[in-house]
Amino acid sequence: MVADAFILLGLPRKAALSPDLVKSAFQKAAAATHPDGAADEPDRASRTMLFQQLNEASALLIPAASRLKHLLALEYTDFVPSRAAAMDEPLVALFTQVGAAVRAAAEWTRRRQAATTFLAKAALTASEMQVQETLEAAGRSVREAQEVLQSAMEEVDAARLAGQAQAETLSALAQRAAFLEKWQAQLQAAWAALFGAG
Repeated sequence: MVADAFILLGLPRKAALSPDLVKSAFQKAAAATHPDGAADEPDRASRTMLFQQLNEASALLIPAASRLKHLLALEYTDFVPSRAAAMDEPLVALFTQVGAAVRAAAEWTRRRQAATTFLAKAALTASEMQVQETLEAAGRSVREAQEVLQSAMEEVDAARLAGQAQAETLSALAQRAAFLEKWQAQLQAAWAALFGAG
């Protein structure tokens, strides 16, 4: 595990870092340390190890959930997060919406794969549009929740700059980010299965 991914990539210790900013910092650091630029074998070995650390740091900081957990571990070493993942009403509603969309896509995919005749496949066209609309709506809801999360992370950063401890809030945001990232991945997998059915 990277000791301090923020320092390694030359980024500030902030909750609200965009994936594009992390990628840009990685590309800049990687270009300066790429193993292909080595002068000799010891330099190549050193550059290879640093390049691997840069990759790990980038992978750690791009997803909000792991970035928030890393920030917590670095700055609040005595903090013990709650084991229970708290889901408020909006998160429960989003969980329900995503679950329904993923189940509808899985059911349509199963029916599509079971359809053996042209007529049976054609009969599924209208329901395919409904499933796509359901997936699109759930995807929009997840993206909206991620925008709210981004704003909350910016507020936490401002509070941290003002010297106000934010360990509990960071922990709650990390849990929320983990849910959103998981649901986004489930929706992407549902889309892939939908388009792969046939």
